[in-house]
Amino acid sequence: MGLVSITNLTHANGEKKLYKETSLKLNRKEHIALVGPNGAGKTTLLNIISKKIIPDMGKVEIHARTKVGYLDQHLNIEEDIFVGDYLKTAFKELYDIESRMNEIYEKMAENYDEDELVKALKYQDILNHNDFDSIDKKVGNLVNGLGIGIDKLENKMSELSGGQKNKVMLAKLLLSDNDFLVLDEPTNFLDIEQVNWLANFLQGYEKAFIMVSHDQDFINKTCNIIYALDNLKLTRYVGNYDKYLEELAIQQEQYDKDFLSQQRKIKKLETYIAKNSARLSTAKSAQSRKKTLDKIDVMDKRKENPKPNFNFLYKAAGSDVILKAEDLVIGYDSPLLHKLNFEIRKGEKCIIKGKNGIGKTTFLKTLSKEIEPFSGVVSLGNGVSFTYFKQIEKVGEINAINYLMNKYPQLTDREARAKIGQFGLRNDLMIRPMSTLSGGEQTKVRLSSLSMLPCSLLILDEPTNHIDSLAKESLLEAIIDFEGTVLLTTHDINFSTKWADKVINFEDLI
Repeated sequence: MGLVSITNLTHANGEKKLYKETSLKLNRKEHIALVGPNGAGKTTLLNIISKKIIPDMGKVEIHARTKVGYLDQHLNIEEDIFVGDYLKTAFKELYDIESRMNEIYEKMAENYDEDELVKALKYQDILNHNDFDSIDKKVGNLVNGLGIGIDKLENKMSELSGGQKNKVMLAKLLLSDNDFLVLDEPTNFLDIEQVNWLANFLQGYEKAFIMVSHDQDFINKTCNIIYALDNLKLTRYVGNYDKYLEELAIQQEQYDKDFLSQQRKIKKLETYIAKNSARLSTAKSAQSRKKTLDKIDVMDKRKENPKPNFNFLYKAAGSDVILKAEDLVIGYDSPLLHKLNFEIRKGEKCIIKGKNGIGKTTFLKTLSKEIEPFSGVVSLGNGVSFTYFKQIEKVGEINAINYLMNKYPQLTDREARAKIGQFGLRNDLMIRPMSTLSGGEQTKVRLSSLSMLPCSLLILDEPTNHIDSLAKESLLEAIIDFEGTVLLTTHDINFSTKWADKVINFEDLI
C-alpha cells in the first residue's frame, strides 16, 4: 500500500453524483495534480483524503502514522497570535523538546545528575538531527518567497488581509513535517513571482503532495502524476500536464475509432437479423447473430465537456478618456501607495500589475466608489458605465436562478436558466444553493450576471482564480470581442500576457 489508497469510491453531493466505483493511489514522493472540469468533485475528493468527508461507499486507507497537511482556506486562526509565533507552531514538537532540555540544564545548575545529563544530550541530538538552529532561516525563506514580508512576522494575524492570511497558512503548511500535502488551489493568493517561487519549491519537495490547480503551467512545472476526474471516474497518467494532454488525445482518438467500428458491427448484425429472421433457411443463422448482438457491451458515444459561451454587452461612452487618476492615493487607515497618475482610453484592454498586497484590489474598490480615496481623484469619463467582478463575494444559500432574478427582476425563470446555461452551468446545479457550488461554478454564475448589464468599462478582479481551462478560453474570447474598455487584475501566467494592449504596473508608478 502507498501513503493513500482509495478503492471502489462512490459518492454524491446531494443529488449530484461525483464518483462511481473509482480508485486512487498516492505513493511516496509522488507529485500529483488532480484535474477535471468545474464541479467534477476535485475539492470533495481532497476533503475525503483529508477525512473531512466520509464517502457514501468505498475504502479510504491512509498508511499508519502518516501525517497529512491540508491547506484549508476556511481555517479559523487565533486572531491575536503574532505571525512569527503562528509559523513556529509548525515546529511545536521541537520547541517542546528544547524547553524540556533547558529545564534539565536549569535544574542541573543546582543539582548535577548524570542520568538527566544523558537525557538532555539525547534531546540535543534530536534538535540537531532536525536542523533546529536553522528554523529562523527556513521561516525567513518561506516568508520572503511567498511575499509575506519579514516585517509581517511582528504583526498579529488580525492585522493581515485575507490574502496575506492565506499565504501565512500556506507557509506554515510548507514548514510542517508532513508525509504528504493536500493543496487546494495554492496559487490563488499569489502573484506571478510568488507562483514561480512556489513552483521551484515544490519541484524540489522531497515528499508527496496532491494538488488541485487550474494553472496548467504551474502543474507542468511541479507534478509528475496526473489524475483526471471525468464522467465519475479517475484515470491515472504518468507525466506532467502536457504529457497527459498528449495521452488523452491518443486515447480519445482510439476510443472514437473503436466506437465507430462497434457501431458498424452492430448495424451490420441488426441488418442481417432484420433481413433473415423470417426466412426458414436463414432463421437459425439470424438467431445466432442475435445472440452475438445481445452479448455486445455497447460503448457510449464519448461526451465532450461543453465549452461555455461568455459574452459582455457594450454601451458606448461619451468620452475618449474612460478613467483618469490624478494624484490618487489609495488606502484604508494609511496610504498603500504614493500618488498615482495615469489614464485609460476608450477600447483599451488593460492589466493592472504589481506585487501581491500593493493595492490592485484597493484601487478597483476606489474606482467603483466602494471606498473613498485617501486623497486625490479617480474619475470616470462622460457617460462611462461599468460592471465590476469582485474577487470575493458572499453568495449565501440562494440558488443560481434566484441570484440572477434578484439582480434583474424583469427576468423570467426560463430566461435566467438560459443565461446561466450559456455560461456553462448545468440545469441540475441551477437549483442548488450557491454556497454548495464549486468556486468555478459560482464564478460562472457571477459572470453571467455581469453579462446582463451593458457597460463601457468592464472591471475584473482575478476572474480566473477558480475556472477551468474551457471557461478561461471563453472568458479570453469574450474580453477580446468586447468593444469597450477592460481593466483586469490576474496572477494567471497562462492568461495575463496574451491579450492586453496596455499594462499598468503599480510598482512603476510609486
